[in-house]
Amino acid sequence: MDLEDDIDDPFKVKDLWQPSRFALPALEPLEPVPLEYTPPELPKSIFDSPLHVFDNNDSLLYQLNVFGTDHTEHSTSDPEPCDDESLEATTNDTAESESPLLELDNIWVLESLQSSSTCQPNLESWDSFLDENFQEPASAYLSEFGNKGFDAALSHQATVNGLENAGRLLRPSVFLNSLFRLGLGWNSILFHYNEQDRIFEKSIRDIRITGIGLMTLDGMLRDILKCGTDMQRIRRFVRKNPSLAEQPSVLTGLASAASVLIYSLEKQLTKHINPDISLIQIQSLFRNCGDLVSTLAEIITAVEGSGNESDIISILLDKCENNEQRFPWMADILHEILQKCIKPWLTLVESWIGLRSEKLLLAEEHTTRKRFVEWQGFSPAVEDYIYHSEMMPSSLPTEQAHLIFETGKALRLLKQNQPDHPISKDDVVEKSQPPSFSCAFSWAHIEQIQQKAADYESRLRQEILRYHNGDHSISRPVTQSGEMHLAGDETGETSRFNEFELIDLDNEPQTSGILASNSYMEADKLYKHAEESDLLNPDSANFAETAFGPPLGSVLYLSLAPILAVQAELIDFSCLHLLFKRHKLRRHLNLQWRFQLLGDGIFASRLSHSLFDPELTSGERKSGVARGGFHTGLRLGSRDTWPPASSELRLVLMGLLTECHAAIENETALSIQPDAKERELPGGLSFSIRELSGAELIKCKDPNAIEALDFLRLQYKPPEILESVITTQSLEKYDRLFKHLLRLIRMVSVTNSLIRDSTARTSLSGDAHNVFQKFRVDSQHFIGALNDYFFQIGIGTNWGRFENTLSKIESCLDKGDIDETIEIAGSLHRLRQYHDAVLDQILFSLFLSKRHEQVNTLLEEIFGTILAFAPLSRFDGSHGIRNQNEKTVHRLYATFRKQVGAFVRFLRGLDGGKMSSSKSASSQSGGGSSGMSAKASSSIFEYLLVRLDLRKYY
Repeated sequence: MDLEDDIDDPFKVKDLWQPSRFALPALEPLEPVPLEYTPPELPKSIFDSPLHVFDNNDSLLYQLNVFGTDHTEHSTSDPEPCDDESLEATTNDTAESESPLLELDNIWVLESLQSSSTCQPNLESWDSFLDENFQEPASAYLSEFGNKGFDAALSHQATVNGLENAGRLLRPSVFLNSLFRLGLGWNSILFHYNEQDRIFEKSIRDIRITGIGLMTLDGMLRDILKCGTDMQRIRRFVRKNPSLAEQPSVLTGLASAASVLIYSLEKQLTKHINPDISLIQIQSLFRNCGDLVSTLAEIITAVEGSGNESDIISILLDKCENNEQRFPWMADILHEILQKCIKPWLTLVESWIGLRSEKLLLAEEHTTRKRFVEWQGFSPAVEDYIYHSEMMPSSLPTEQAHLIFETGKALRLLKQNQPDHPISKDDVVEKSQPPSFSCAFSWAHIEQIQQKAADYESRLRQEILRYHNGDHSISRPVTQSGEMHLAGDETGETSRFNEFELIDLDNEPQTSGILASNSYMEADKLYKHAEESDLLNPDSANFAETAFGPPLGSVLYLSLAPILAVQAELIDFSCLHLLFKRHKLRRHLNLQWRFQLLGDGIFASRLSHSLFDPELTSGERKSGVARGGFHTGLRLGSRDTWPPASSELRLVLMGLLTECHAAIENETALSIQPDAKERELPGGLSFSIRELSGAELIKCKDPNAIEALDFLRLQYKPPEILESVITTQSLEKYDRLFKHLLRLIRMVSVTNSLIRDSTARTSLSGDAHNVFQKFRVDSQHFIGALNDYFFQIGIGTNWGRFENTLSKIESCLDKGDIDETIEIAGSLHRLRQYHDAVLDQILFSLFLSKRHEQVNTLLEEIFGTILAFAPLSRFDGSHGIRNQNEKTVHRLYATFRKQVGAFVRFLRGLDGGKMSSSKSASSQSGGGSSGMSAKASSSIFEYLLVRLDLRKYY
């Protein structure tokens, strides 16, 4: 066939219904194949069921009402009964319908689409799709028989195996309603709370619902039972910790947070109570809810055994950090719980460092709860404040915790002595808009805190500098909102206290909530977080993301640092200005150096003459001899009776301190008015008698002993405000140094007298083998080197460094440079530490530290050897007496050489004085400010070694 002849126009169709030329002819049908194979007959026993379900006499499947009560066998998939009105309407509509065809025509009516179908039966098969009166025949298969078949099989199996029962069936609606109340922690007819064991348990052990086995049901109930138990645990904690508005505490904040969460959970869960809810849905609702309640109950259990607030805060931070990693969707709720719980402690810190009014501190003064600071009254005395470091949260670094205490103590010092200062006045601080302490859980929040702290610092710094420049007028800057904040406004205080107010809980909670006031709860931030967290959605945890922020362990430190640093800086600058400018701190410190450390040459010289010069008139009382005269001294070493009487001491030392002090003040003895000598020196500086023990008193009675002058001391009482720097401990160090230096100047006087003995006419100093002369020269060389080292290096170098620091601080105060002042001084606390560190370094350099006890004992033995030789030195030229004492002098000289040799070997063993980096020196070098360092030179002992043994004499 030629196809090209038939296709003239490819787009023209001649016959549309003409079959294709390529179609195949139809196949003829196949002939049927006869089936010749006949299957064998099977025995009837094969179809017998072990449950005998096909046995009319024994089968239970034909009994629709298995347990005899229809109302207990409704499954969760069965339709709920309709109300009377809808049921009557449905019956009338059915009666009025004339034919099935007419009923089918009504499906196109619009009203039928809008009618409620809640009362229509479930379409369980196609047979009942058109006929609502159709009854589904009983299925022959157990898997298709539904809950009734499962219940029948379960009951039959229990009967066959000899079990008591397979669980008693209960109406599902009753059981699920009780189960819902169980999750909320409420008692019901099926579940009750065991007060003795403090757990929820089933009132009837073997109850179940249709379609589920008893063991499976108990497994599904386990989490809900725990949730209900935890709910009761939380409610009991809230009832035990009622709110006291005057005394907010961490436990009160936790109880408030728990009550808000319980109220929020109840409100959200009760919205889901409906007749159509199933067991799986209830379990799903309580999944996240149970995790939250379990976390809260775990926190409550952990904190109830703690004894103080610092431990509770540490436990809260630790528990919340762990659960935040486990449940990221719970992060906002945990953060708000922390915020609510730590707020009372933060408020206390705000009041202590001056960011808020002291009303809270006054309220806390008479409480029995122990705080990080214990005070006996608002007084600047150091002993009035006791710092309890164990009461600080463990997450706070030690330095920051101590800074909080020192800042508050410095603030009270300022308020007591300068009440008109801007920081001392609450209204000025309030107008400067101080930021409140709060926990920052994100880096953005921390940056906001830093910015608020900087703004507050700028406003308050202007007030402080204006005050120091002499402008004491009242300044009332407006806030950002344009309102004036006046002193005495208690609105903020009231709202702050009300923040911790709880609502009493009812013993029997109702469905409307366990709290009496819903408006208070719903206004809480924690309630809003719980509402927004989608707790009842089990999939919410899959999409939750952890906020970008610091770990909870460092939240407290990072949140407090910016504001605390600003407040501490301004308070310390104001206190330093008060001490240096108004109370002349530098003058009092210089007074200690001049007299206690014998830095005043005039005083040291006159004191030495008054005590040791044998040419002065004796002030000792003698019968028939009148005491007095201008040149009177104790003449130690030239008298037999010792110690002197108190009247003799007063006669010799009277006016010595006043005259030396007046000489430094460019006053001459002639220009002093008659009553000027009676004028008290700064701090009441005067000579006094030191309290000694029995053994020490015995040593003082020997005029040839090195301890002969240990009873004499300088008494000084600093002004109360200066005790913040010149502490009782520092005064004890000054006293130790004065006692040691008094011994040294005595030894200088003794060795000088030995030189005078060598120039006497009767002396045999020209003899090369004169042991007396060797002893004089060696002892004078040793004491002279030791004296130069003590005063020039041990005291002079260290005190000179301290004096330079004080000069820089005072210069910055004169310029009003707050930053530079704090850079050099650090703080009032650091200045006190630096002062103590300088004294420790001087004690270390003079071999008076604890690690140099053996060396100090060796020096005292050397002094004793020289003092034993001094009386024998006067008889050098007397042949008879010299011959008698020469052996004794030889023995003393050998002992002296041995002792000095041991001392020199000790200095060599220090390896260039590297041991000077002692514990005290290392602690001093870490002062934290560039201008304050008491670090000693590594070669501080080399000066003494070079002076003593330059040519390796020993």
